[in-house]
Amino acid sequence: MESALYIVPTPIGNLDDITLRAIEVLKNATMIAAEDTRHSKILLDKLGISGKKMISCHDHNEGERSELIISEVRSGGVVALISDAGSPLINDPGYRVVTICAEQGVKVVPLPGPCALITALEASALPTDKFMFCGFFPVKEKELTVVLESLKSADYTAVFYEAPRRIVDTMELMAKILPEHDVTLCREMTKTFESFYRLKAKDAPEFLKADPDRTKGEFVVAIGAVKQESYEVDPKIASAIEELIKTSPVKTVANVLASITGIKKNDLYNLALELKDKSN
Repeated sequence: MESALYIVPTPIGNLDDITLRAIEVLKNATMIAAEDTRHSKILLDKLGISGKKMISCHDHNEGERSELIISEVRSGGVVALISDAGSPLINDPGYRVVTICAEQGVKVVPLPGPCALITALEASALPTDKFMFCGFFPVKEKELTVVLESLKSADYTAVFYEAPRRIVDTMELMAKILPEHDVTLCREMTKTFESFYRLKAKDAPEFLKADPDRTKGEFVVAIGAVKQESYEVDPKIASAIEELIKTSPVKTVANVLASITGIKKNDLYNLALELKDKSN
């Protein structure tokens, strides 16, 4: 196997979700850099992998560990970077290691595999063509309020992680700020009590409190965008747009007409794109 730093996703719950390629890298690794070596040993034992040189690599020692990893790769070794669960770097340690390795010209090989973010999106029944991952919700109410307020006019699905002890409080504030937004609460994914709760934000707090079991386990929260009402544009404006986009960029046309008519720039921009597509 080629000497490099391999980013190896591990299961987010069900240990059978590890890929064949991930197993091959772990078997051939001369060093495994793990977020928690004790936790990762459970997976390695299940895979029958033993006798590997392991080092801890977490938020507080990535800079120091990068030196060991670079030295190992440059001496011909194969280093596997793993986190406790899922894909390293995605709200997990690894970013600094990869950055430093890239800066030092050390080859980095990413492996596809389990990721709580993507798994939740797949099951959310919310639009997946445009989304934003935002990590964990802020703990402080003031900061959380700011984040939720920013989603009022979002045109994408927003995805957050949340701890079980905070899920009810978070949803109570969301119910006040984003009551009509569609929300999917993804709980204990790939595990025995995997659950997906699809409901309006305003109904989530009472739903969770109705059964204590519904708040157990780690959560991924997907928040849908409120559907925008279609805008009926004046035929004269549509005609003007058709003429203007023949000689001017769509964005410029939308900006100019928005300042003149008071119509939302996004509405004009989307209409201009539609008209341009039809003309083409």
